[in-house]
Amino acid sequence: MPMFRDCLLLCVYLLSAVPATLLAKPKEAPTSPRAYIETSYLIAPRTVGPFSLARRAYTPDAKAAGAAFHYAMSGQPDLSIDVFVYPLGQRDQTQAIAEGMAAFRKDLASAMTQGSYSRLDELDQTTLVLPTNDAPAAAPANGTDAKVIAAIADAQRVVGEKLRLRTQLSSTGKPMRSNGYLFYKQLYYFKVRVSADEDAVAQDAFEALADQAALTLVPAIQVTSIGGCAKASIRVDADATPEEQAVAMAREIKTHLGFNCYRTLKEAGIEDAARTADVVEIAYDAGDWKSQ
Repeated sequence: MPMFRDCLLLCVYLLSAVPATLLAKPKEAPTSPRAYIETSYLIAPRTVGPFSLARRAYTPDAKAAGAAFHYAMSGQPDLSIDVFVYPLGQRDQTQAIAEGMAAFRKDLASAMTQGSYSRLDELDQTTLVLPTNDAPAAAPANGTDAKVIAAIADAQRVVGEKLRLRTQLSSTGKPMRSNGYLFYKQLYYFKVRVSADEDAVAQDAFEALADQAALTLVPAIQVTSIGGCAKASIRVDADATPEEQAVAMAREIKTHLGFNCYRTLKEAGIEDAARTADVVEIAYDAGDWKSQ
Protein backbone atom coordinates (compact mmCIF):
# COMPACT_ATOMS: atom_id res chain seq x y z
CA MET A 1 0.00 0.00 0.00
CA PRO A 2 2.74 2.59 0.78
CA MET A 3 4.30 2.21 -2.67
CA PHE A 4 0.92 2.45 -4.40
CA ARG A 5 0.02 5.50 -2.33
CA ASP A 6 3.33 7.17 -3.23
CA CYS A 7 2.67 6.48 -6.92
CA LEU A 8 -0.77 8.02 -6.64
CA LEU A 9 0.57 11.15 -4.99
CA LEU A 10 3.23 11.40 -7.68
CA CYS A 11 0.50 11.19 -10.33
CA VAL A 12 -1.37 13.91 -8.48
CA TYR A 13 1.73 16.10 -8.58
CA LEU A 14 2.22 15.46 -12.30
CA LEU A 15 -1.36 16.48 -13.05
CA SER A 16 -0.39 20.12 -12.62
CA ALA A 17 2.08 19.80 -15.51
CA VAL A 18 -0.29 18.05 -17.92
CA PRO A 19 -2.08 20.25 -20.46
CA ALA A 20 -5.75 20.60 -19.67
CA THR A 21 -6.70 19.39 -23.14
CA LEU A 22 -5.13 16.03 -22.40
CA LEU A 23 -7.16 15.70 -19.24
CA ALA A 24 -10.52 16.25 -20.88
CA LYS A 25 -12.92 13.34 -20.81
CA PRO A 26 -13.19 11.94 -24.37
CA LYS A 27 -16.55 11.70 -26.05
CA GLU A 28 -15.97 8.02 -26.78
CA ALA A 29 -13.75 5.55 -24.95
CA PRO A 30 -10.88 4.22 -27.10
CA THR A 31 -11.45 0.79 -28.54
CA SER A 32 -9.08 -2.11 -27.96
CA PRO A 33 -8.02 -4.55 -30.69
CA ARG A 34 -8.22 -7.33 -28.12
CA ALA A 35 -11.38 -8.87 -26.73
CA TYR A 36 -12.22 -7.27 -23.40
CA ILE A 37 -11.67 -10.64 -21.71
CA GLU A 38 -9.88 -13.42 -23.56
CA THR A 39 -9.46 -15.80 -20.64
CA SER A 40 -10.47 -15.75 -17.00
CA TYR A 41 -8.99 -17.87 -14.24
CA LEU A 42 -11.25 -18.57 -11.28
CA ILE A 43 -8.94 -19.35 -8.37
CA ALA A 44 -10.54 -21.14 -5.41
CA PRO A 45 -8.29 -21.95 -2.43
CA ARG A 46 -8.40 -25.57 -1.32
CA THR A 47 -8.37 -24.47 2.30
CA VAL A 48 -9.18 -21.12 3.89
CA GLY A 49 -9.79 -20.91 7.63
CA PRO A 50 -12.25 -23.67 8.62
CA PHE A 51 -13.41 -24.12 5.02
CA SER A 52 -12.14 -26.77 2.61
CA LEU A 53 -13.00 -27.15 -1.07
CA ALA A 54 -14.97 -30.37 -1.59
CA ARG A 55 -15.69 -30.16 -5.31
CA ARG A 56 -16.07 -27.79 -8.22
CA ALA A 57 -18.23 -27.72 -11.33
CA TYR A 58 -17.74 -26.03 -14.68
CA THR A 59 -19.24 -26.72 -18.11
CA PRO A 60 -17.22 -25.22 -21.01
CA ASP A 61 -20.35 -25.07 -23.18
CA ALA A 62 -22.04 -22.84 -20.59
CA LYS A 63 -19.42 -20.16 -19.99
CA ALA A 64 -22.02 -17.58 -18.96
CA ALA A 65 -22.92 -19.79 -15.99
CA GLY A 66 -19.35 -19.60 -14.70
CA ALA A 67 -18.21 -22.13 -12.12
CA ALA A 68 -19.50 -23.47 -8.81
CA PHE A 69 -17.40 -24.31 -5.77
CA HIS A 70 -18.76 -26.45 -2.94
CA TYR A 71 -17.08 -25.99 0.43
CA ALA A 72 -17.30 -27.92 3.68
CA MET A 73 -16.87 -26.24 7.06
CA SER A 74 -14.92 -28.00 9.79
CA GLY A 75 -17.19 -29.10 12.62
CA GLN A 76 -20.36 -28.16 10.71
CA PRO A 77 -21.40 -31.18 8.62
CA ASP A 78 -25.00 -29.98 8.35
CA LEU A 79 -24.10 -26.83 6.41
CA SER A 80 -24.28 -26.80 2.61
CA ILE A 81 -22.06 -24.04 1.20
CA ASP A 82 -21.84 -23.19 -2.49
CA VAL A 83 -20.14 -20.27 -4.21
CA PHE A 84 -21.15 -19.49 -7.79
CA VAL A 85 -18.80 -17.26 -9.79
CA TYR A 86 -20.06 -16.03 -13.16
CA PRO A 87 -19.18 -13.20 -15.58
CA LEU A 88 -20.76 -9.78 -15.83
CA GLY A 89 -18.22 -7.26 -17.15
CA GLN A 90 -17.62 -3.65 -16.21
CA ARG A 91 -20.52 -2.14 -14.26
CA ASP A 92 -21.17 0.40 -11.58
CA GLN A 93 -21.31 -1.63 -8.37
CA THR A 94 -24.75 -0.40 -7.34
CA GLN A 95 -26.16 -1.16 -10.78
CA ALA A 96 -24.52 -4.58 -10.83
CA ILE A 97 -25.99 -5.60 -7.49
CA ALA A 98 -29.46 -4.29 -8.38
CA GLU A 99 -29.47 -6.27 -11.64
CA GLY A 100 -28.01 -9.33 -9.95
CA MET A 101 -30.57 -9.38 -7.15
CA ALA A 102 -33.40 -9.06 -9.67
CA ALA A 103 -32.00 -12.07 -11.53
CA PHE A 104 -31.53 -13.93 -8.23
CA ARG A 105 -35.20 -13.49 -7.34
CA LYS A 106 -36.23 -14.50 -10.84
CA ASP A 107 -34.25 -17.74 -10.48
CA LEU A 108 -35.89 -18.44 -7.13
CA ALA A 109 -39.34 -17.86 -8.60
CA SER A 110 -38.49 -20.17 -11.49
CA ALA A 111 -37.35 -22.89 -9.08
CA MET A 112 -40.63 -22.54 -7.20
CA THR A 113 -42.63 -22.77 -10.44
CA GLN A 114 -40.70 -25.83 -11.55
CA GLY A 115 -41.46 -27.58 -8.28
CA SER A 116 -38.03 -27.60 -6.65
CA TYR A 117 -39.54 -25.94 -3.60
CA SER A 118 -42.91 -26.59 -2.02
CA ARG A 119 -42.43 -23.44 0.03
CA LEU A 120 -40.20 -20.38 -0.32
CA ASP A 121 -40.45 -17.42 2.03
CA GLU A 122 -38.28 -14.32 1.76
CA LEU A 123 -37.56 -13.07 5.28
CA ASP A 124 -35.46 -9.96 4.69
CA GLN A 125 -32.66 -8.38 2.67
CA THR A 126 -29.71 -6.51 4.17
CA THR A 127 -26.45 -4.95 2.99
CA LEU A 128 -23.13 -6.65 3.68
CA VAL A 129 -19.62 -5.23 3.13
CA LEU A 130 -16.62 -7.45 2.47
CA PRO A 131 -13.71 -7.02 4.88
CA THR A 132 -10.47 -5.54 3.56
CA ASN A 133 -6.94 -5.36 4.94
CA ASP A 134 -5.78 -2.62 2.58
CA ALA A 135 -5.71 0.18 5.15
CA PRO A 136 -3.65 3.38 4.81
CA ALA A 137 -0.10 2.92 6.11
CA ALA A 138 0.10 6.45 7.51
CA ALA A 139 -2.07 9.39 8.42
CA PRO A 140 -2.84 11.84 5.60
CA ALA A 141 -0.41 14.73 5.33
CA ASN A 142 -3.04 17.28 4.29
CA GLY A 143 -6.62 17.73 3.17
CA THR A 144 -6.03 16.64 -0.42
CA ASP A 145 -4.12 13.59 0.76
CA ALA A 146 -7.05 12.67 3.01
CA LYS A 147 -9.54 12.96 0.15
CA VAL A 148 -7.33 10.85 -2.13
CA ILE A 149 -7.06 8.15 0.53
CA ALA A 150 -10.82 8.28 1.09
CA ALA A 151 -11.42 7.91 -2.67
CA ILE A 152 -9.16 4.85 -2.74
CA ALA A 153 -11.00 3.30 0.21
CA ASP A 154 -14.37 3.98 -1.41
CA ALA A 155 -13.27 2.48 -4.74
CA GLN A 156 -12.11 -0.74 -3.13
CA ARG A 157 -15.22 -1.29 -0.98
CA VAL A 158 -17.19 -4.32 -2.11
CA VAL A 159 -20.79 -3.93 -0.99
CA GLY A 160 -23.18 -6.81 -1.50
CA GLU A 161 -26.61 -7.99 -0.41
CA LYS A 162 -27.77 -10.76 1.90
CA LEU A 163 -31.14 -12.44 1.34
CA ARG A 164 -32.58 -14.53 4.18
CA LEU A 165 -34.93 -17.29 3.11
CA ARG A 166 -36.97 -20.11 4.59
CA THR A 167 -37.52 -22.93 2.14
CA GLN A 168 -38.99 -26.39 1.96
CA LEU A 169 -37.64 -28.80 -0.63
CA SER A 170 -40.27 -30.72 -2.56
CA SER A 171 -38.04 -33.80 -2.59
CA THR A 172 -37.72 -34.13 1.19
CA GLY A 173 -40.44 -31.95 2.66
CA LYS A 174 -37.96 -30.67 5.23
CA PRO A 175 -37.97 -26.99 6.19
CA MET A 176 -34.59 -25.38 5.50
CA ARG A 177 -32.76 -22.28 6.65
CA SER A 178 -31.20 -20.69 3.59
CA ASN A 179 -29.23 -17.51 3.00
CA GLY A 180 -28.17 -16.08 -0.32
CA TYR A 181 -25.39 -13.51 -0.77
CA LEU A 182 -24.48 -11.54 -3.86
CA PHE A 183 -21.32 -9.53 -4.50
CA TYR A 184 -19.68 -8.01 -7.58
CA LYS A 185 -15.91 -7.92 -7.86
CA GLN A 186 -13.21 -8.44 -10.49
CA LEU A 187 -15.82 -8.13 -13.29
CA TYR A 188 -17.73 -11.19 -11.97
CA TYR A 189 -20.68 -11.96 -9.75
CA PHE A 190 -20.06 -13.99 -6.61
CA LYS A 191 -23.23 -15.64 -5.33
CA VAL A 192 -23.11 -17.67 -2.11
CA ARG A 193 -25.83 -20.07 -0.97
CA VAL A 194 -25.71 -21.50 2.54
CA SER A 195 -28.41 -23.92 3.71
CA ALA A 196 -29.15 -26.29 6.58
CA ASP A 197 -32.08 -28.27 7.95
CA GLU A 198 -33.99 -26.24 10.54
CA ASP A 199 -33.72 -29.13 12.99
CA ALA A 200 -29.93 -29.35 12.58
CA VAL A 201 -28.81 -25.76 13.22
CA ALA A 202 -30.42 -23.10 15.42
CA GLN A 203 -31.33 -19.80 13.75
CA ASP A 204 -28.75 -17.59 15.49
CA ALA A 205 -25.95 -20.09 14.94
CA PHE A 206 -26.92 -20.49 11.31
CA GLU A 207 -26.84 -16.74 10.67
CA ALA A 208 -23.37 -16.41 12.20
CA LEU A 209 -21.98 -19.40 10.30
CA ALA A 210 -23.53 -18.36 6.99
CA ASP A 211 -22.15 -14.83 7.30
CA GLN A 212 -18.74 -16.25 8.17
CA ALA A 213 -18.81 -18.42 5.05
CA ALA A 214 -19.67 -15.53 2.75
CA LEU A 215 -17.26 -13.05 4.33
CA THR A 216 -14.41 -15.57 4.22
CA LEU A 217 -14.87 -17.29 0.87
CA VAL A 218 -15.76 -14.34 -1.37
CA PRO A 219 -12.57 -12.40 -0.53
CA ALA A 220 -10.52 -15.62 -0.78
CA ILE A 221 -11.75 -16.69 -4.22
CA GLN A 222 -10.13 -14.61 -6.94
CA VAL A 223 -10.82 -14.00 -10.63
CA THR A 224 -7.84 -13.06 -12.77
CA SER A 225 -8.53 -12.10 -16.39
CA ILE A 226 -6.35 -11.66 -19.46
CA GLY A 227 -7.32 -9.35 -22.31
CA GLY A 228 -8.15 -5.81 -23.27
CA CYS A 229 -9.52 -5.20 -19.78
CA ALA A 230 -5.89 -4.74 -18.69
CA LYS A 231 -5.74 -1.44 -20.57
CA ALA A 232 -6.63 1.41 -18.27
CA SER A 233 -8.63 4.38 -19.51
CA ILE A 234 -8.16 7.02 -16.84
CA ARG A 235 -10.29 10.11 -17.44
CA VAL A 236 -10.53 13.31 -15.45
CA ASP A 237 -12.50 16.48 -16.02
CA ALA A 238 -10.37 19.31 -17.44
CA ASP A 239 -12.65 21.85 -15.76
CA ALA A 240 -12.24 20.33 -12.30
CA THR A 241 -9.93 21.76 -9.68
CA PRO A 242 -6.52 20.08 -9.17
CA GLU A 243 -7.83 18.55 -5.95
CA GLU A 244 -10.91 17.17 -7.71
CA GLN A 245 -8.70 15.81 -10.50
CA ALA A 246 -6.46 14.11 -7.93
CA VAL A 247 -9.42 12.45 -6.23
CA ALA A 248 -10.94 11.35 -9.55
CA MET A 249 -7.64 9.91 -10.75
CA ALA A 250 -7.11 8.02 -7.48
CA ARG A 251 -10.61 6.56 -7.66
CA GLU A 252 -10.27 5.47 -11.30
CA ILE A 253 -6.83 3.92 -10.79
CA LYS A 254 -8.02 1.92 -7.78
CA THR A 255 -11.20 0.85 -9.58
CA HIS A 256 -9.20 -0.36 -12.56
CA LEU A 257 -6.78 -2.29 -10.35
CA GLY A 258 -9.82 -3.97 -8.82
CA PHE A 259 -10.64 -5.57 -12.18
CA ASN A 260 -7.56 -7.78 -11.63
CA CYS A 261 -6.77 -7.84 -15.36
CA TYR A 262 -3.41 -8.48 -17.02
CA ARG A 263 -1.98 -8.33 -20.52
CA THR A 264 -0.33 -11.75 -20.37
CA LEU A 265 -0.55 -14.99 -18.42
CA LYS A 266 3.02 -14.51 -17.20
CA GLU A 267 2.14 -11.16 -15.63
CA ALA A 268 -0.88 -12.70 -13.90
CA GLY A 269 1.16 -15.26 -11.93
CA ILE A 270 -1.46 -18.00 -12.14
CA GLU A 271 1.08 -20.79 -11.59
CA ASP A 272 1.93 -19.48 -8.13
CA ALA A 273 -1.73 -19.33 -7.14
CA ALA A 274 -2.39 -22.86 -8.44
CA ARG A 275 -0.08 -24.37 -5.84
CA THR A 276 -2.68 -23.97 -3.11
CA ALA A 277 -5.89 -23.54 -5.12
CA ASP A 278 -8.04 -25.15 -7.76
CA VAL A 279 -8.09 -23.07 -10.94
CA VAL A 280 -10.94 -23.06 -13.44
CA GLU A 281 -9.91 -21.64 -16.81
CA ILE A 282 -12.65 -20.03 -18.88
CA ALA A 283 -11.37 -19.45 -22.41
CA TYR A 284 -13.78 -17.16 -24.21
CA ASP A 285 -14.44 -17.15 -27.94
CA ALA A 286 -13.58 -14.03 -29.92
CA GLY A 287 -17.21 -12.87 -30.06
CA ASP A 288 -18.07 -13.50 -26.42
CA TRP A 289 -16.80 -10.10 -25.26
CA LYS A 290 -17.61 -7.59 -27.98
CA SER A 291 -17.77 -4.87 -25.33
CA GLN A 292 -17.08 -4.34 -21.66
